[in-house]
Amino acid sequence: MRNRTLARGAASVVVIGVDPHGMGLIRECLGTEAVLPSQATPYEDALLAVRKVRPNVVVMGFDNDFARAVQLGPQLSAELPGLHMVAISERTDPERIRAAMRASYREYVVLPEDADLLRKAVHESGSGAEEAHDQGSVVAIISSKGGGGASFLTVNLAAELSATDRVSVIDLDFSMGDIAGFLDLQPQSSIHDLLRNLDRLDERSLAAAVAVHPSKVHVLAQPNQLVDSDDVHGEDILRVLTAASNAYQYVLVDCGGRVDEATLTATSVADTIILVTTPEVVAVRNAWRRIQMLEKLGVEKSNVRLVVNKWGKGSELRLSDIETNLGVTVAATVSADPVACQRAVNQGQLLREVSSRSQTYKDLAAMVDLITERVAQVPASNTRSFFGGLFG
Repeated sequence: MRNRTLARGAASVVVIGVDPHGMGLIRECLGTEAVLPSQATPYEDALLAVRKVRPNVVVMGFDNDFARAVQLGPQLSAELPGLHMVAISERTDPERIRAAMRASYREYVVLPEDADLLRKAVHESGSGAEEAHDQGSVVAIISSKGGGGASFLTVNLAAELSATDRVSVIDLDFSMGDIAGFLDLQPQSSIHDLLRNLDRLDERSLAAAVAVHPSKVHVLAQPNQLVDSDDVHGEDILRVLTAASNAYQYVLVDCGGRVDEATLTATSVADTIILVTTPEVVAVRNAWRRIQMLEKLGVEKSNVRLVVNKWGKGSELRLSDIETNLGVTVAATVSADPVACQRAVNQGQLLREVSSRSQTYKDLAAMVDLITERVAQVPASNTRSFFGGLFG
């Protein structure tokens, strides 16, 4: 997630695109927490106001002109790097929340319900509770179908990274997630516990919620009981990811094969997305659908790394078939070794502990470069795909 710099002292706030009623809510919420303007700045004067005031925080109204508010996000962020931008509204809307995230807004606040969140954002910006530092890199790992191997790749990639960096794995599959089982862990807390206590969320509470594997990978697991993912909100997942990216150098998010509010949020804010498919028609067709979804979310293709898992001589499709029909270059392949992989899963061990000489492990270890190194922009094919023909 992107860098930020916060200043010391009372926070200076510029409010943009908010009507008098909204300004009243903001004043009531912040009180003496910040230096507030007498009235909101119109959208068309936003850049001028930020250049003149050089504020710590911009509070942007999302109700009066949503499209203009989204457009201003990247412009203001580029004008004043480290600016803490907060989107405010009087209603929750998942599409608007994701749009705010893509446009560099740190929080999406619904007033008056989320008054504490706005106060906290402004207070920290003014007090210097968060010093200038680089946030960790968020990597979302998504599968084109169930059983595609995303969870297996996630835990083993995390273990390779943890040799030199602080690494966390977050399990976002609220129906069937079992990252803890892959590592033979028995967590005492889960992501659900964090979500129920967001008012106390910080790096300390996050540290108390994770389970630590001997490889030094920190795991934020799913609870033993099933959780209704409809009760999980995008803004809450964003707060968990923000806390994790403050605490770790790499945050690997296992999104599984599901498409829900949690995984849409993670893919919207991730620095890198690893899309895992297997070399078969059904899986690649679903990968095509995932790519269309990512494009609708505003994700740049250059941030997507396509990985073909369970690759072998007997694969149903050639790599050239997959690349032509998805319009994305295959960034890596992971050889099929069902015996060694199943043994690792059954024993709750890493693949390197079971079969460090296998080609599968070597392929997987080489994938670290997809996360740690800059990869050239992925070219799109001009050839019309058979999936494009099927789905329009």
